[in-house]
Amino acid sequence: MENYFNYFTEIEERYLQRRGGGLLLSTLDWALIETWKDAGVPLEAVLRGIDAAFDHYDQRPSKTKKINSLAYCSQAVLTAAEDMKEAAVGAGRLGFLWAVRSSSTRQ
Repeated sequence: MENYFNYFTEIEERYLQRRGGGLLLSTLDWALIETWKDAGVPLEAVLRGIDAAFDHYDQRPSKTKKINSLAYCSQAVLTAAEDMKEAAVGAGRLGFLWAVRSSSTRQ
C-alpha cells in the first residue's frame, strides 16, 4: 500500500500539471481525493482518470475555459477504477481457465 501522503501529492501534481497552472487545490478537491482514498480507489486509476478527462477536454474545439476543479475528472476516475477492477477479475478468470484447461489436457 502506498504512503498516505504520497496518494494525495501524486494526484495534486498530476492535476496541476495537466491543468497547466494554478498553485493549490481547493478544499473540495482535497475532500474528493480523501473520498477516493477512503473508497479504496487505486492511485493508478485516479491518475488514469485525470489523464482521460484532460485528454477528452483537449479534443474539444473551443477551450476558452479551463478545468477549475478536480471534480471535472471524477467520472473518468471512477471509470478507470472500474476498468482496472474488471481487468483484474478478467486476469484472474483467464488464469483459472488456463489452469483448468492445462489440467484437463494432462488427464
